[in-house]
Amino acid sequence: MAFGIKDAALSKSKALPAAAGSVYTDTLDLESGSHGQVLAPCELHVSAPALTTTQLPDTKTMTYSVEHDTDPAFGTVATLFPTVIVQTGSGGAGAVAADVRLRLPLDVKRYVRAKALGGAAIGDCSASSVTAELCF
Repeated sequence: MAFGIKDAALSKSKALPAAAGSVYTDTLDLESGSHGQVLAPCELHVSAPALTTTQLPDTKTMTYSVEHDTDPAFGTVATLFPTVIVQTGSGGAGAVAADVRLRLPLDVKRYVRAKALGGAAIGDCSASSVTAELCF
């Protein structure tokens, strides 16, 4: 089954960090029931942009993961999918764009977001964004 239907309300983007550190997309509310089960068949699509050698010099990394929580403020955050994409600067060319589609488990918590972690000595990546979106 191909999951290709998208809804603009269920797509969140966030500018990547300007230096080493983390950024998070806005929260995607799965509106799951009281038992926490997601009933609609869907996938989470995480997209990482191409990065230039200025943004991601050789051997420097940008790592993406997915977090979930029962709290919309992510006060009790848990990592749902660690290290779904790792971009490493290489050959003086930065890193190519990458994306991954993830099937959400039945016990996923109500709120989901993508996290981008810029490693030490990355350049200013804030002109590029990570995107997390639900596909049905």
